[in-house]
Amino acid sequence: MKKRLVAALLAAVMLLGGCGKEIDYSSITLPPEYTEKLPDPDADKDIMQETVIIPENFAKDTYAPSTPVVAPEDYEETFQLEFNSDSQTYTSGLTGFNGNGFICLGDHEYATVGVTVPSAQYYDVTVRLCSNGAKVAIIVGGENEIQSPDGDYKTLDGTVVGAVYSGEGNEFEPYTLKGVYLGKGENKITLQVIAGTAYIDEMTLKNGGTVQKLAYEVSNAPIDPNASLNTKTVKRYLADLYGNRVLTGQFCSAGTNTEINAIYMSVGRYSALRCADIGIFSEHYQGHDKNDENEIGTAIDWWKGGGLVSYTWYWQSPVEENPSCFAQLTDFDLKKAVTEADVADLSPVSLEAYVQTGRISKECLALITDIDAIAQKLKLLEMSDVPVLFRPMPEAGNGWYWWGCDKDSYLWLYKFLFKRITEYYKLSNIIWVWDGESYDYYPGDEYVDIVGMDLYTNYDISGNSRMMDAVSYTIKSKGTALTECGRIPNPDLLVRDGAYWLWFALWKGDYIINSNGSIQYSHVSPTELDYAYNNELYITLDELPDFSRY
Repeated sequence: MKKRLVAALLAAVMLLGGCGKEIDYSSITLPPEYTEKLPDPDADKDIMQETVIIPENFAKDTYAPSTPVVAPEDYEETFQLEFNSDSQTYTSGLTGFNGNGFICLGDHEYATVGVTVPSAQYYDVTVRLCSNGAKVAIIVGGENEIQSPDGDYKTLDGTVVGAVYSGEGNEFEPYTLKGVYLGKGENKITLQVIAGTAYIDEMTLKNGGTVQKLAYEVSNAPIDPNASLNTKTVKRYLADLYGNRVLTGQFCSAGTNTEINAIYMSVGRYSALRCADIGIFSEHYQGHDKNDENEIGTAIDWWKGGGLVSYTWYWQSPVEENPSCFAQLTDFDLKKAVTEADVADLSPVSLEAYVQTGRISKECLALITDIDAIAQKLKLLEMSDVPVLFRPMPEAGNGWYWWGCDKDSYLWLYKFLFKRITEYYKLSNIIWVWDGESYDYYPGDEYVDIVGMDLYTNYDISGNSRMMDAVSYTIKSKGTALTECGRIPNPDLLVRDGAYWLWFALWKGDYIINSNGSIQYSHVSPTELDYAYNNELYITLDELPDFSRY
């Protein structure tokens, strides 16, 4: 069940350590149909052999992104909301405000400010407010009041370019959304509360910038020094690509390429990156596609056909009753699993003994059991020399999921997972994609190859402000990817805002297909899909290099 659907429901309602035994992979066997596809390490490679991915599908790009208009100019202006909006002014109850007072906006209420800017460029919008923990959307443009996309409230027909999130408190604090593009002259900026109640003092508009070119200078080596040749090659390719072009990506239903095939039937091009959820192999996953026997084979075939492979892990909590990804729908308590014992290198037998002696909890063992199940599937991919862009436990910082309810526990779990994968299983095919979406949840540069961000919006935006957030999390620059999205980003906007994500990945199911597996255009129009997949900015399957020679 996708988080966007569940969100509405939720709103309504060093002890002894030591080295473990070397793991025996003899019990991890590939089915016959996979075994015959395994590469022969003794075979000589004909370096002159032509590599053709899907020759009949090769097509030239027919579109190019439009030329942006950006004219940097110094500017700063502050707008007192009590003077510049129609909202009621308050002068008591809170102190520390500027001007003659402040305004109060309840859930879904909004205030619009007219601004006149000197040039078409990027601006930083700073809102000075205090609240009970509110989210304030920033809308540019719009003339008419309309129903919100979910039908729950009224809004304006402008573009939601982002939002600011405030903590709880009684003091006015500044919150800034960076990289908002405004055209020269008159503009309207609307502040609309999406959750909570916000007391707003003023709004400051100042010339700003967007993603800096320096951000695109990243290492071409994986963080794992023992990474396989193919994995190193893919990481090098991504580093070369970054800041110039963007990979097309698509989440697929388990064991199929249905969504990718539907796109091909519409635009004549295949996505470069096949994305899927490896969580279907965890013990307590309850979906109809649990342990789909075709999934790993489909991913292997996709790589052998010239494509790239990505796996996300939406982790069903490892409990018998109420297993769920969502914190409010499960009784699993991650804090009970955290241990200072160095057990990431221990065998299952040793771990059982640790539970019996009370050195680790049953919750800790349950987590490791699930990690082992996922690691064995990743091992099958490694045996076929398939590099995997691995994105475990996404969006921890938003508080929706059990793995993100406690920052310290999440950081322990992420690092434990990393150690078990790289040191116990010694997997060499993993490129680590971290998608915690909060600086507080960032585990450190030594654990991350690529930073991911997710963006679900009904509006055409580049997501450059989210990208700037992602860049700010790291000390060493990492590539950033739009690891989930509800709309395919408009190439024109990415070029205008300099937001060259490594890839975008549109979510699966009804975001692109209907119940029969045919294309549907509820989240993207036929014209938009064609413009994206046949655009010079975006890389499709037929445009990927031969990684064996890259």
